[in-house]
Amino acid sequence: MRFDASRTILSLAVAALVSAQVAFASPVGDRAHYDLDRNPSRTSSMIMSGKVDVTVDAYVPGHKSGPAYESSMAYDFNVQMVGRKQGSQKVMVPAEYFSPEFMKNLRANGSFIGPDFKVRHEGFVDARTMDGNFYPHCDKILIYDVKTFSADSSLSGLFAVARDILSMAAESRLGTRQDVENLQVRAAIYEGVPVLGAVKLDVSGIVSGFNVKAGGDFKPGAGEE
Repeated sequence: MRFDASRTILSLAVAALVSAQVAFASPVGDRAHYDLDRNPSRTSSMIMSGKVDVTVDAYVPGHKSGPAYESSMAYDFNVQMVGRKQGSQKVMVPAEYFSPEFMKNLRANGSFIGPDFKVRHEGFVDARTMDGNFYPHCDKILIYDVKTFSADSSLSGLFAVARDILSMAAESRLGTRQDVENLQVRAAIYEGVPVLGAVKLDVSGIVSGFNVKAGGDFKPGAGEE
């Protein structure tokens, strides 16, 4: 059989292209639901209940900060003495965050420094969610040094939701709304979980010297139509 180099190279190129498309399958349409964990180790006692639904809506290749995926974050929380708070925020997630290379680089480098926040890799942890599902060897990450007033931040919607929830919790105790300082987001990331892979999400901050926090777990299949 005669060896056809050009045909072989073409076949390899097509195979590589197909593999790349599989590896970077579009997350558009993915959704993830999170329920509040009222355990006092994760959530301030004033927050009575809560849930968050995140959906990847569209790919935006021409976003001013670079290619991104537009996502929606809908939330519904009930806070003691404040009442029920519902809302939705748009979140522009840089496309690179959905790439396997992002987490590989974060593991190797230990940190990521962006213009509006920083990310630190804090090792690995086995995670069990409230519904009993077990996720072994999750990446532990911390998002910190958040510039909460930057409306142009690529994750401004996420930070706005976190700030709003913590501010409501503080209002229940302090009697007035005040801004959140030292806003942080912790997450346990597991490959295959939709949207950003978080099986556990915990936000925390300080309001007038008062520490407030809220944590929730991913629940497969919940919140889907």
